[in-house]
Amino acid sequence: MAQALIPGRSLIVLDRDGVLNELVVDPEHGTIDSPLHPDQVTVPAFVPRALLSLTTLGFSVVVVTNQPAAAKGKATRDNLLRTHERVLREASALGGRIAASFVCWHRAEDGCGCRKPKPGLIQEAFALLPAHAPSDSVMIGDGISDIEAGQSLAMKTVLIGPRKLEHASVFMARGVMPALVVSDLLAWVETIRASES
Repeated sequence: MAQALIPGRSLIVLDRDGVLNELVVDPEHGTIDSPLHPDQVTVPAFVPRALLSLTTLGFSVVVVTNQPAAAKGKATRDNLLRTHERVLREASALGGRIAASFVCWHRAEDGCGCRKPKPGLIQEAFALLPAHAPSDSVMIGDGISDIEAGQSLAMKTVLIGPRKLEHASVFMARGVMPALVVSDLLAWVETIRASES
């Protein structure tokens, strides 16, 4: 898969939570969620290095993310915007460039066309950056909705996270499988670098 990516033509589409920033664990309620406030943002140290590498290699990077917490009454839109801005700022702290970001604010039951696994956000990215082709590009995320969204546009797909047998059965039941599973964004970037040497 890595050899098919072409700087200047391949768009790198990243999910946000679980790819650029860590998810937030609430031990009291036993839940794992997106950060709802800027103070909850943790961007692992390898993420800015990975983004800088992608920029240096000549790839365009965009972020697409579902953020329904305000619509669910769990956070204010202002807090979610400030949280999103902080993630992007910290992720690009070493000079890696994020060309654009696209956010769906809706709940699943709202029936919008932008919430992944629907491809609306990704289609917006290709409309903004028309030099890039979906079939030459890659969607990288930590969930099945990311993989489904990317595959609906014939993109290559990469799943971030531990390789677990139960994940494979869920993906197979939905009729989708990522082309590659890696531990984190930097691990994927290293596969790109290795293919270039």
